[in-house]
Amino acid sequence: MIYILLCILVNTAIILAFRFFPKFNIDSFQAIAANYYVASFLGFQLSNETFDVHYISHQPWLIHVIILGLLFVSLFYLISVTTIVFGVSVSSVANKMSIVIPVMFAVMVYGDSLTKMQLVGVILAIAAVVMVSFKKSFDHASIPIKQWHYLLPIVLFFGCGSIDTLIGFLQKKYTSTVSNEYILSTAFLFAAVTGTLSFLIMLALKKIQAKPKSILVGLLLGIPNFFSMYLVMKSLESGILTSSTFFPVNNMSIVVLGTLISVLVFKETLNKLNTFGIILSVIAIVLIAFM
Repeated sequence: MIYILLCILVNTAIILAFRFFPKFNIDSFQAIAANYYVASFLGFQLSNETFDVHYISHQPWLIHVIILGLLFVSLFYLISVTTIVFGVSVSSVANKMSIVIPVMFAVMVYGDSLTKMQLVGVILAIAAVVMVSFKKSFDHASIPIKQWHYLLPIVLFFGCGSIDTLIGFLQKKYTSTVSNEYILSTAFLFAAVTGTLSFLIMLALKKIQAKPKSILVGLLLGIPNFFSMYLVMKSLESGILTSSTFFPVNNMSIVVLGTLISVLVFKETLNKLNTFGIILSVIAIVLIAFM
């Protein structure tokens, strides 16, 4: 249970951190590109296996890890943009709505079973995140909102759902022969390379300017980012909850905690529907985890 609780806290902290980026003039893209080097280094240090390019290149999980790395760097950046534009509550809800994807995958592919009460909980969870995300206006936005920004929740839905599903798949299929740390670190390494190449191209085209402060913040961000993914895999490995129940509990808890902190710390406002959505989220967590 400690892994699950830590997973919720660390993932919430990362989303909250993005809220401070505009205030301190931190370039999200540069910070995210840099963070994956630290995340990768940490994983390889904690792993029992030695880093070996030849070994990695011949593993059956390589293609899955490459895809995961690409998803990491692209979705992490989109989450930061969503947080900056719409606020913490909408960002946490937008990417956590994706619970339906890993849940259905676990039921259909792994044969995980849901009781009637748990199924009700999943349905309530999906309804709850929609309620919490509903806003009449975004007056607190840190940058002007453009039309394409409204596509972010859709992209985050499918992207974050794919990450959760892929992590669950890798943990279930390959961690009996290789450690969680090694698989995650390899994915982080591909994310770092992809982010660096994108950064250098944008720098060459003079689309951005290098900001040492943003890179330094990114290196620090790499520490919680590694543990955010590592704790997901350790939570699944613990067997306390199946994939079909862990992801709804984890995601809904992050939504509730992130929303509450955003109200108390950042003074984001909640309407009646948002408040009811939070209450519904708590009910959904209880049904999924304990019924």
